[in-house]
Amino acid sequence: MGDSNGNVLSGGLDELDSMKKALVELEKNKAQNAELAEKEEQLEKQISAMEKELSEKILSVTKSRKGELERAYDEQLEAIKGRQKKVRAKKDKLKSSKISERIEAETAELHEERKHIRDEIRGVYKSDKIPRVLNRSLFHAVYQPVGWRDILIIALVLVVILFAIPYGIYFIFFKPRTGLLVAAYIVTVLLFGAAYVFFGWIIKEKHPEAFRRIKELRRSLAKNRRDIRQMERGIRKDKDESGYGLDKFNQELSELENELDTIAEEKKKAVRKFETETKKVIADELTAECAGELGRLRREHEETYNAQRSAEEQIKSISMVITEKYSPYIGRENMDITLLEQLEQLLQSGEAGTVGEALGVYRSRRETTEQTRA
Repeated sequence: MGDSNGNVLSGGLDELDSMKKALVELEKNKAQNAELAEKEEQLEKQISAMEKELSEKILSVTKSRKGELERAYDEQLEAIKGRQKKVRAKKDKLKSSKISERIEAETAELHEERKHIRDEIRGVYKSDKIPRVLNRSLFHAVYQPVGWRDILIIALVLVVILFAIPYGIYFIFFKPRTGLLVAAYIVTVLLFGAAYVFFGWIIKEKHPEAFRRIKELRRSLAKNRRDIRQMERGIRKDKDESGYGLDKFNQELSELENELDTIAEEKKKAVRKFETETKKVIADELTAECAGELGRLRREHEETYNAQRSAEEQIKSISMVITEKYSPYIGRENMDITLLEQLEQLLQSGEAGTVGEALGVYRSRRETTEQTRA
């Protein structure tokens, strides 16, 4: 037993037994604490993995369900848009037909006038015995230009005569003799120039009054063409569709447009409801499916955590007792069960009467052994 001031060195077998029990209890709690710490870590990993799997499942299912919801509305919208396209095609076809009919009806008088002008031109050719083969746009444009179309024809003729023919002859027959290009150019210009003057002299100059009349008639023809074109343009730009009989199509298109707006609004509401209500219901449902296993793991983790805390408290308490009661007297290095058992044998054999004496005998023998070995 220890003395009144707590000096364990003056104690005997009972004091050694208390120290052994304290060390055994300390090691037991340390082993239990290590085992509980490992178990707690494993449970935390299992819980974390299950929570992650649940979170991913909730995200996947809600994304899939939302996609199904949106696709259902999108299919309806696409069907209506397809119907709109068909109705518009029918409307445009009918409108195009009606516009063509309107153009034909409203320009009929101008087309009749156009026919009379052409007949009169043919009459002039016939009455003056001018070859009818000359009653062509090319001849009129070259000898009696009256508008931009004739100017364009003249430009094309000049391109052919001044560039295409000379260069064509050169590249086909004379390349690479460059000097011959000039000759081909001169010959072409002279030939066509002579032909132009010749035809002008034998035809146009012989019938001056006839060609003056033809020129006047061609001006009237050009004006007639402009009037027809302007009338067609005006009819096509006219926004008033009331005369085309399109009311049935317009009404159906209006109904389809309203239906599109309604379904689009319903889709927005459905998606909003899904985000605010349905998503939570799905999450709760999936959470409930694994609540049993997850709850069991969490309870086991809580129990393991509390048990580890208790083991740590025991370790702290026993360590404080050892530190305050035993270590200051026999040294921290001597707090070993094997050494304490040897001290116990010395007390039991009568070689020592107290813990301090037994410790002295043990140290003396150890020093002797070390000297002998040395």
